[in-house]
Amino acid sequence: MKNTQNTRFINLDDKQKINYIKTLFCNSDLITALESILKDEKKDLTIIKKVLDVIKEPLIIEKLKKDNFLKDEKSTKLFVYSKIISILTFYGKSVILNEFFKSIDKSTLKEIAKYEYENKTDTSVNNKIFMKYCSKYKPSKTADQNFDTEVLLLTTEMEKYNETKQNNKKNKKFFYVITFIILFLLFLLSIFFYQNIKKVKKYEGRIYPGIFINDMSLSGKKLEEAIFLIDKEKEKIENGTITVANPNGDYKFTYKEIGIKIDSDYVAQELLNYNENLSFFKKIKMIRSNKRQKNFYLKGYFDETSIDSFVVTLEKKLNTSPRDDGLVIDDSHNVSYDKGASGFVLNREKTKANIESVLSAIKEKTVVIAEGDVIKNNVSNSDLSNINKKISSYTTYFLNSGNRGHNITLAASKLNGKVLRPNEEFSYLKVVGPYGASNGYLPAPIYLNSKLSTANGGGVCQLASTLYMAQLKAGLQTIYRVNHTFAPAYVPKGLDATVYSTTTDYKFKNQYNFPIYITSYVKGNYLTVDIWSNENALGGKTYEPYSFYKDGAYFSYLKEIQNGRVIGERYLGRSVYKTK
Repeated sequence: MKNTQNTRFINLDDKQKINYIKTLFCNSDLITALESILKDEKKDLTIIKKVLDVIKEPLIIEKLKKDNFLKDEKSTKLFVYSKIISILTFYGKSVILNEFFKSIDKSTLKEIAKYEYENKTDTSVNNKIFMKYCSKYKPSKTADQNFDTEVLLLTTEMEKYNETKQNNKKNKKFFYVITFIILFLLFLLSIFFYQNIKKVKKYEGRIYPGIFINDMSLSGKKLEEAIFLIDKEKEKIENGTITVANPNGDYKFTYKEIGIKIDSDYVAQELLNYNENLSFFKKIKMIRSNKRQKNFYLKGYFDETSIDSFVVTLEKKLNTSPRDDGLVIDDSHNVSYDKGASGFVLNREKTKANIESVLSAIKEKTVVIAEGDVIKNNVSNSDLSNINKKISSYTTYFLNSGNRGHNITLAASKLNGKVLRPNEEFSYLKVVGPYGASNGYLPAPIYLNSKLSTANGGGVCQLASTLYMAQLKAGLQTIYRVNHTFAPAYVPKGLDATVYSTTTDYKFKNQYNFPIYITSYVKGNYLTVDIWSNENALGGKTYEPYSFYKDGAYFSYLKEIQNGRVIGERYLGRSVYKTK
């Protein structure tokens, strides 16, 4: 069982204290966060100094601005100073308040004084320590036309009255005026009390406005209703979640999974004591403002073994190696860019301290930061993020069996995933070859010197021809291509490409300003080659190869099409085949 919040705070090191205060600021409103830690402040101002360090951080400033409708960083910091002074005043910590004012430089004191007077806080009117340090900085009407005239008028008249009483006691007229004013104020005060006593009476046996349990308002609830709601909140939280925030993603766990128990009895008693011991003026203020005044939080109880076991579980989930960026292919052979991810090594002790700190004010949904070391990944292929569209595809049929089927499948796996960056040339021999047994290829039928023969790698020409058709449909520039001796049946005549050993290669070039990515795969008896690039690579054009027979040869061309119209035509070559 853990000790009080203050004991845990004292035992934390400086960085943990900062993280603890950040967590309070992120998970509750400013007044509640400050009140929960400042009521135990000492003369050395340790907590206040940490608070002032935290509000220098831009993220905290932005949250405070948003939550409290403040316009800029300066007004946000002055707002925090004002709340610190108000809370110290409320708890009667005059010695600490005196030390706090001593620690503030003159320029800041001047800004605080102006802020307090302009906003008519209780401190600016009633607090003697505040007046001791800040009264000399009180703005005048001529110095600041925007100063609140009502506060200035009240303060000025009281000073005149005191001065007149001491220096001119014989001024009866002034005495009568003051007497009249006092009697009139007493009359107004009697009306005030009469009207507000009736309001306070309505809340007998009920919770006053502005009191919350875990951010749920209990305003106007009967005491037994409030206790019932606290028990319901306990049940809800027990089934709630704690989210562990990590650079590579968040993980959620239930409190039950961690072994945390929720105690609601103590908070019910604290709530009832607070509600019953409110002063008359505090009750009136709460009824009139109907704003949040006090937030009670349920606490989580746990033992060391449960938390240690949970941290070990986190370590297994969060500890990861870095993953570099690159392209990935899903099960449907679609291509996408993966930016990779950094690695992470959990810091057990710091994470454990963060977990324990958030359990001091537990909610249905709580966030805790997993502390640790981030291991940066390599990002060297960011240009591939431009690849977002399949710009061409071609499929051919083959009998997927025996050594030829093996060779085609093997060649497709070697071609799959090939990247060609702008102006880079592709060589089929370098990517798919060599076609010998040392590279995994098996003997299969080929045509050699116009005769049917057998050689390692038989069948790789079908992949070359399939790739050639996909290349043409992508509009890529052919560098070197040779047709077969005998026309193959898997592509149109005049649109095939043969390769052999180291003597006959097939080459093309990526002339686009974007990289291209080639995927090739076998599914059943079908071989497919897809070419991917950026959607703007082809400039809205498509390409269609075709061939026709004339004078003993096949002539091949490439149509250039835009908006359904042929806008150009490119000559590809002349292919002559032998007959068997």
